[in-house]
Amino acid sequence: MTTPIQRRHGMTDQAADAAVDQACRMLRLPTVRLQFNDIVEAVTREQMTYRALLAELLLALNQASSATVPASAPPRPAPAADARTKWEPMLEFQP
Repeated sequence: MTTPIQRRHGMTDQAADAAVDQACRMLRLPTVRLQFNDIVEAVTREQMTYRALLAELLLALNQASSATVPASAPPRPAPAADARTKWEPMLEFQP
């Protein structure tokens, strides 16, 4: 069972901006944090819905992540073998 989200009624714009900034830092979302004010201003100017705001933020996040990892990125090398498995035969004690 999930815990219901506690709503904060009467939050000022300054408090909301600070909360978004802090949440973006904790969640490591620098793109959303940097573009948030511009997106909110555009959404307000165009009188978009909250869904549109969320969509704009997620699109900005998606564009940033796709820009940092090219589709033709080379594959990552395989992880190294476990050190114990590799060196264990050499470390065995023989009287």
